Amino acid sequence: MFSYLDATRWLGVSPELPDLGLKIRSLSMDTRTIQPGDLFVAFKGERSDGHAFLPEAFEKGASGALIDIKQKDAIFEALRGMNCNILNLISVADPQTAMTTLAAAYRKILSVKVIGITGSVGKTTTKEFLACLLRRKYSVLATAGNLNNHLGVPLMLSRLDASHQYAVMEMGASAPGEIGALAEFVMPSGGILTPIGPAHLAGFGSLENVYRTKLELADYLSPGDPLVVPDGDAKLLDMIRQKGRMAITVGYSDAAEYRISDASSLGGFVSFLINGRGPYSFQGQAAFLSLNAGLAIAMARNLGLSWEEIPSRWNDVDFASGRFRETMLASGVRVIDDSYNANPVSFSSALDAFCSLSADGKKIVVFADMRELGPDEGRFHRELGEKVVSSGADMAFAYGKLAHASIEAIVSTGARCDARHFENSDQVVVALKDVLRAGDLVLFKGSRSMHVEKILEGIRNFSVPAHQ
Repeated sequence: MFSYLDATRWLGVSPELPDLGLKIRSLSMDTRTIQPGDLFVAFKGERSDGHAFLPEAFEKGASGALIDIKQKDAIFEALRGMNCNILNLISVADPQTAMTTLAAAYRKILSVKVIGITGSVGKTTTKEFLACLLRRKYSVLATAGNLNNHLGVPLMLSRLDASHQYAVMEMGASAPGEIGALAEFVMPSGGILTPIGPAHLAGFGSLENVYRTKLELADYLSPGDPLVVPDGDAKLLDMIRQKGRMAITVGYSDAAEYRISDASSLGGFVSFLINGRGPYSFQGQAAFLSLNAGLAIAMARNLGLSWEEIPSRWNDVDFASGRFRETMLASGVRVIDDSYNANPVSFSSALDAFCSLSADGKKIVVFADMRELGPDEGRFHRELGEKVVSSGADMAFAYGKLAHASIEAIVSTGARCDARHFENSDQVVVALKDVLRAGDLVLFKGSRSMHVEKILEGIRNFSVPAHQ
């Protein structure tokens, strides 16, 4: 929380209709979630212009707004005669840039320590694990939802207050330089790199650029700040050494400083040992997430938690929807919703976990395109088809132009897997209605833009026959 007097000083711009004694609760770009006292940022995106929502923002109690100076006259005309309290209209050349300026200036006056988390897969899960552990000893703010990019991170920083001791910030990128740009104003005191792989290659251009961009986080750490990384990536470890940095390693090999062993999934819980301690467990079916949990433990230990302060069972981890979450539908069909996003690394891990699960009925993979993979997208999708076969799936239903290559690859193996390609998600729902039986296990996976979760919603209330 900061004041409009602070905002005026940081931006070098005085608001019109000022009330400089008011406090800014936080920054907001969405009138659906805006709270009284928020400073509304009228951001113009590809699909909508935030200036059109200014009346609603003030009706809901916004204490001010960042507006585009080029639209100033039209905005004043539109707001004239409104019954709500309109205050602190700050005209700037670019509301988004002004928002970042405010967040960066605010962050500098806080003593909070920020832990940045980046990588290609598992950022959100690792963030939730670390926040869960740190909250046992400290006051912690963690990234909410998907606020992990150049727009979301400033919004999260604005939610900090003097009581917070740590902030766990997820940091995403889809092009070179973006992690460095975030880290510059986040000012991290520690960093975690989750596994790195071919994701957003259309923006990065190459896997080499993915590595370089994720490692930008290390450039903004002081020499003594902890950097926690997986130990199974020789390329990553070599690049860290080239930077002259030391890293704390976590993994399944004897060389790892924090060695994970006996990772398994049983009875709806994943359990594992780390350096022979434990077992530690959390709810779920994905044993591969023990690596993310290990990364969180390593960082928590380096931030002051003793082994005794790390609980054996983590019942209060807040897993987001769409991340290998298992549900039993009323029909008796078990579904695993891993539909939040997909790239070759995350899909491979999901299929490995899917393979390890037993089912009373058929095992079905429902998926769609993995997007933004660049020139090698065809190869990645063919390899995905081969991976589906090796997972032991009985059926594979897919839609999307790129997923067609996956289905062709499945068919070409001659495997006993009923593989079908569809034009859209609605056709998949219709087809599933004919084949689903109680006891079946279905994995849902695909890139965020493909909206695979709509298929899950489409079958949620199906009445299906019993398993034969």
